[in-house]
Amino acid sequence: MTLTQKRIYILPSAAGVSFMVLLLLLLLLAINYESNLTYGLTFLLASLLILSIIQTYANLAGLEVTAVSGHACYAGDQAGFTVELRAAKGRDHEQLSLRWDGGTPRTLDLTNQRVAQVELSCPALRRGWLYPGPLKLETQFPLGLFRAWTWIDTGLRALVYPRPLACRAPESSGGDGALESNRVRAQGIEDFQGFARFESGASLHQIAWKVYARGQGLHIKQYSGTASNDVWLDWAHWPATSDEERLSGICYWAIELTQREQTFGLRIPGCVLVPDSGESHRLRVMKALALYGLEGQG
Repeated sequence: MTLTQKRIYILPSAAGVSFMVLLLLLLLLAINYESNLTYGLTFLLASLLILSIIQTYANLAGLEVTAVSGHACYAGDQAGFTVELRAAKGRDHEQLSLRWDGGTPRTLDLTNQRVAQVELSCPALRRGWLYPGPLKLETQFPLGLFRAWTWIDTGLRALVYPRPLACRAPESSGGDGALESNRVRAQGIEDFQGFARFESGASLHQIAWKVYARGQGLHIKQYSGTASNDVWLDWAHWPATSDEERLSGICYWAIELTQREQTFGLRIPGCVLVPDSGESHRLRVMKALALYGLEGQG
């Protein structure tokens, strides 16, 4: 988005109001004492005030602002957002201040560089999608007598995961634990059995892409072979604590099992992810945990 006259607001700062009061007093003195020197000083300072208005406005005009991305984090941390600023052709922009409403401002100059990416943060108080709201961009350059600003709807959002809670894997009534072991067949090409219809949550590694390329729809490959153990993070086997504590505990074990390179699946109300491994699988699990019970945020 390029900042134009319709998007930029400008008002005197506290220093600017004081400066205008001083001008008024000087003008009254000049009139009262008929002092040419005081008249000259008053008009000189008034010219400086007008130039300050023009320069403060020009410091924002033509600036191009682009929303880049939001970065996932855990509840209680600071969510990061990236915004790109591009200077107007042939112009410098100095003392630019950016912040979310209620956030900490970030100040930068666009002088030697024409493009800059700015990292801004916003408190992530709870899990789910975090929308930081409109971005405020303002400046008081060059003299601080006027403040020009604009509000920008970036449309950015960041996914906030449950905060991991280190805990032991609790045991279910059957003694297998919430990290439920499930006997499955190892996947070997020599033990290929056939195809089955694709179901939501199936691993991308199981999809028969050649079948899909022939226009026969999404199918997954089925194998048989030597037995191996997969692990399930099962909601039903977790202790009957609060939902948030369950999610935090499952989140901790999703990270732990990924670091161990262990294959695991997820079973929570409304979502089942079949056993898989790797970073992409962990991110799918974390997203399911982050959005659990939050209607309309998927």
